[in-house]
Amino acid sequence: MTRARRNFVLFTVAVVGAGWLGVAADLAAGTDLANDAAFSDSGGTPGMLLFILGPVIAAVVLHFASRDGAGPLGLTLRFPHRTRWFAAAALLYPVITAVSVGAGVAVGAVTFSWTGDAPLIAAFLTVFAVQVIKNPLEEFIFRGYGTRTAMALGLPGRLAPHLLVGVVWSAWHLPLYLMWTSAADLRLVTSLSWPLFLVLMFAGLTVAAVLYGEMRVRTGSIWPGVVLHSVTNAIATPLVVDGHLGFSGHADALFSPVASSVVVTVLLGAAGLLLVSRRRPDGVPALVDRDPVVAR
Repeated sequence: MTRARRNFVLFTVAVVGAGWLGVAADLAAGTDLANDAAFSDSGGTPGMLLFILGPVIAAVVLHFASRDGAGPLGLTLRFPHRTRWFAAAALLYPVITAVSVGAGVAVGAVTFSWTGDAPLIAAFLTVFAVQVIKNPLEEFIFRGYGTRTAMALGLPGRLAPHLLVGVVWSAWHLPLYLMWTSAADLRLVTSLSWPLFLVLMFAGLTVAAVLYGEMRVRTGSIWPGVVLHSVTNAIATPLVVDGHLGFSGHADALFSPVASSVVVTVLLGAAGLLLVSRRRPDGVPALVDRDPVVAR
């Protein structure tokens, strides 16, 4: 087994295990798990802190203690066409949301209100401020370390590394939805049963990982992904949680702006495939750049 493969196995174990260790820690401390922390303002638990920081620590330790030659961690802002990439990252999800929700409104399956339970613009800014603190950590885990290591595994084709990271990313979310999300909070996001929602969530995140991962490959940086991730959550969360959208029956499974909806999954997948298809045939130089400033 190559060092990159061993590191990715250890990384996967750490990522998937961190959340369940956090659950065990909360249970041992008598903490109420389903406490509305996942989608509301009640705050997190000590176990949820382990859920996010455990993989960060594992990635840093593996990167520096077990050198695998897979390249830098993607923390640089030095990459070509920065303005274009950041603009695309900021604008993509508003367009996807408009298409998805607009299609639902057009067929009479979705209703939209500017008012809701909170002003939409203010809610967007509030959620965005939180996301730009959390998402650099998440993108560092899965694109900074995960994508760069998966690209060194020698997997066939251009999609396989991204899909592999997407599966790990999806599995990382399972404790969040299975243990830390209350039934009341889940109802704000989906009308489906937990098993069906988890299947769609798994598919949506795995597909989205192609787009996020290819942005990382093409730029050598996690920061366009941080922008995309933050704008995504800042748009989707207020729309579904604050009552700005209404869905007929299970129309949310098709037209909701969250990543688990069918339309959003298809559009994210199309964007990811477009980027992958347009990658230069001479490899992924951004991931193997040895410039000492960029590489660290």
